[in-house]
Amino acid sequence: MKSLPMLALAAAVAASSAPVLAAPAQGGTLTVPVITTAFTKSFNPYIDNLNTVGGMVFETLAFTNVMQGETSFRLAESYEYAEDYKSITYTLREDLQWSDGEPLTADDVVYTFDLAGEVAVYDLAGVLASGLVTEVTKVSERKIRFDLAKADSTAHWDLNRYMPLPQHVWEQAGDPATFTNPEAIGSGPVTEIKYVRPQQMEICRNPHYFQADRPYLDCIKYRAFNDNSQIQPALMNGEIDWGSNFIADVDKTFVATDPDNHHYWYPANDAIHLYLNTKQAPFDDLKFRQAVSVALDRDAIVDLAAYGYPTANFFPGGIGDYFADYMDESVMEDYGWLTQYDPEKAKVLLDEAGYQDVDGDGQRELPDGSALSFDIDVVNGWTDWVQTVLMITEYLQDVGIDANVNAVEWGVYDQALKDGDYQAAINWSLLSTHPIQTFKEYYHTSRVGQIWHAGHGVHSEHVDELIEDFGALTDEGAKQDTLDELQRFTAEKLPFVPLFSNATWFQYNTSKFVGWPNAEDPYVHPVFYSTGNNTLIFNNLHQK
Repeated sequence: MKSLPMLALAAAVAASSAPVLAAPAQGGTLTVPVITTAFTKSFNPYIDNLNTVGGMVFETLAFTNVMQGETSFRLAESYEYAEDYKSITYTLREDLQWSDGEPLTADDVVYTFDLAGEVAVYDLAGVLASGLVTEVTKVSERKIRFDLAKADSTAHWDLNRYMPLPQHVWEQAGDPATFTNPEAIGSGPVTEIKYVRPQQMEICRNPHYFQADRPYLDCIKYRAFNDNSQIQPALMNGEIDWGSNFIADVDKTFVATDPDNHHYWYPANDAIHLYLNTKQAPFDDLKFRQAVSVALDRDAIVDLAAYGYPTANFFPGGIGDYFADYMDESVMEDYGWLTQYDPEKAKVLLDEAGYQDVDGDGQRELPDGSALSFDIDVVNGWTDWVQTVLMITEYLQDVGIDANVNAVEWGVYDQALKDGDYQAAINWSLLSTHPIQTFKEYYHTSRVGQIWHAGHGVHSEHVDELIEDFGALTDEGAKQDTLDELQRFTAEKLPFVPLFSNATWFQYNTSKFVGWPNAEDPYVHPVFYSTGNNTLIFNNLHQK
């Protein structure tokens, strides 16, 4: 036998003696909170994606891991654009199955997009309504081609948001617009219903999941709460493993109760706005909208309503801290006054526009002399936002505007914003791969009636074209020019008033489970309600 050199021999001995790390043991039930009135056996990801279905019962073809700047392939193993970027072909993983053991094939993907073309709620990113995707074709049992109306190198950003559905289940369902998928037949890591009760439900491991060694955990248990304040003591007492809600004074109320195991990580998240329905008075008046904006003290709102965890957003162009690198400084120079707290300026704008206190009661009337009063919608139980809206009404009261907090249940809020049937509402912006997707949700006419962000009434054919043509741009300067124009359009029209850049509410307990993302290991943005992000985290968790 030929002798090894000493260095090679030493390396061989070290390798042979190195401990082999065993895979984490399987087992355990993760507990997470959801603000809802009651759970039901409803598992349609396009209708009931309330933190319990998307990413958990159903997976996407892929998703963009923004934190790592890479695509995380899920049901698909790859995608490839044609040379002219006028089509993109996805290839599914081999031997995929639905949780009932039936094959998951290209037929299911094509069926899902056919359904999205017929039932608007299934067109999650508007790729069919906008005309971006012209045809979806089965190439083979594992390949699906999406033909595009024009060259677009960004189509995968939107296509990655859709969750394929089991054709053999949905075809037997009757009306797909109301089908609940009560047996939770899906493709995600958990699909087996252990029980569903009004205040609690538990779903366990998918027996046919494509990752044979995942999830490490057995089940996920969802607990229903009325509001953030109820969740806080449950977190403090160790009853919840993964929190994704606003918690007041988190260091004192959560971390301090068990510093070794209670942790949080609050990276930047979406921009939060006060959306104004410009289809009705007084919000059809730009000066009135401007007056509302300058009447608000954003710093005080952040400090008092949200304990300083978000950051005040003084940028009037429609994006916040998460997309700070894309902000057009000239928009801030020209329109930055809109976000500066100036109640005297608000009064001048209102006076100029004819909103006067006619009867001397301290409240302004509309220019025609009729009463000026409106509601601001907010979800009941979202305590930081309820407090934010309350402060907004107080600031508006200071300049003679009568506004009221309208705290409603999620279903009412959801439908009102999608239908554009509201006066004013606090709402978020799409936390997307790229700001062009966020602007698409704000403005593209195909999104009206489909999403919470597009019901404000400010749209134009030119803006539609800017958004539609973005994917064909190859020059980075040209791409930024489009974004700059959209930011300026936002500041000029002011369909929503910027409030603050939100933090990502993410609290976690390591007493039972480890594998959480954090500032030292930011393997994914820790958004529980974001399909794909939640899957990656859940599949990474295991018993301590």
